[in-house]
Amino acid sequence: MSNTAALQTPPRIPGLPLLGTLPELLTRKLDYVSELRERHGDIFTLDLKLGEMVLLCHPRHAQHVFVDQARSYGKSGAVFDSLRTLLGNGLAMSEGDFWKRQRRMMQPAFYHQRLAALTQKMVEAIDECLEGWEGAAARGEPFDIAQAFNRVTMNVMVRTMFGTGLEPGETERVASALAYAIDFILLGFATQALPGWMPVPGRARYREALRTIDETVLGVIERARRDGSGEETLLSLLMNMVDGESGERMSPAELRDEAVTLFLAGYETTSVTMAWALHALTQHPGPGQRLRSEVDRAVGTRVPGFADLMKLTYCRNVAQESLRLYPPVFWVARKAVEDDVIDGFRIPAGTSMGVMMHLIHRHPEHWEAPERFDPDRFTPERSAGRHKHAWVPFGAGQRQCIGKEFALMEAQLILTRLAQRFQVDAVPGRTAELLLSTTLRARSGVWVKLTRR
Repeated sequence: MSNTAALQTPPRIPGLPLLGTLPELLTRKLDYVSELRERHGDIFTLDLKLGEMVLLCHPRHAQHVFVDQARSYGKSGAVFDSLRTLLGNGLAMSEGDFWKRQRRMMQPAFYHQRLAALTQKMVEAIDECLEGWEGAAARGEPFDIAQAFNRVTMNVMVRTMFGTGLEPGETERVASALAYAIDFILLGFATQALPGWMPVPGRARYREALRTIDETVLGVIERARRDGSGEETLLSLLMNMVDGESGERMSPAELRDEAVTLFLAGYETTSVTMAWALHALTQHPGPGQRLRSEVDRAVGTRVPGFADLMKLTYCRNVAQESLRLYPPVFWVARKAVEDDVIDGFRIPAGTSMGVMMHLIHRHPEHWEAPERFDPDRFTPERSAGRHKHAWVPFGAGQRQCIGKEFALMEAQLILTRLAQRFQVDAVPGRTAELLLSTTLRARSGVWVKLTRR
């Protein structure tokens, strides 16, 4: 790396005085970034006025940052400072030896036999929510399925994480607190540099939400340790894990951070994925009919079990294609901790980086007709030879999301139970639009019409 000083840094996008590229970014969002990639190539620098950020838009960049040179890129800066106020030092935020210890301890909780044991809890939670959709189906009225999926995935995470450990009223309180905290995170990122005494709209409510989350989760942990119900949940699995090297278990504070991290990943991102999947299926009747036919053939009207997931391959492909077109985590931040070189450009230590999943997933070199919804892209035949990191909704390398299979399993079960019960059609005149928040949501929801099958 001794000759890196002679190299140029990535091309810098000119912006307005005082404001940089922020006005274009805030108004045109991902369309603007996509045009910049077409005009300037796969790596370029945005002036955000509060600082600069190098955007990376090619699969080889994901491999470089997440795998090949992962040690050169850390989780620091305003984005992570904001996230840590909610997630603490959970697996998504921690680094170094502590991260290795936590990953080592948590990995067995996500082995297939453990996930199989949670299938019934997932299905029960899904069915409980779908029952509430019957009224809208009977009346034939427009139905915001994006909002409804929030309730479904929240219910799944409450049931699989805590089981019956939450007392009456706690579920609603912690659900409301988590939902608000997630919404506030993006504002927290933008205002992180402001002094604590300066008024920020919503900050007091955010702090109250954090207190509610802490009190609820730590209370469940204390009751579980005291009463020991024997119920198998994600939390009970984490509580019983022992580090093979030190013989230690997680402390209550560590359990709190990991539980909230898993809860956030399983609730928000899966809800967003399901909303966009239904948007795509209602816009493309062919894939929707194929999904229903597969469910009818593989499962019929019975309750699906873990073994059925292997037969629901098109259902899984639908979830994967939705994650390609609409990755809930549409970009990932990193900071260079040492000098590096990417595509012949110098990356000085301290540079803020943004790995753009949304653009990597639509890169024309690796995806034919990248804007088209086509679940068959994920068949073994069509996947052969594709760059390994052209699809990275869960990250890659050692830091790949530990809940990847949990999330895909949850998506398959939701799509299956939905297909068994309802025909879902688009509502004319109601088009879903992208909203850049902490995740890639639909601005005014995803409106559909439900018909009982």
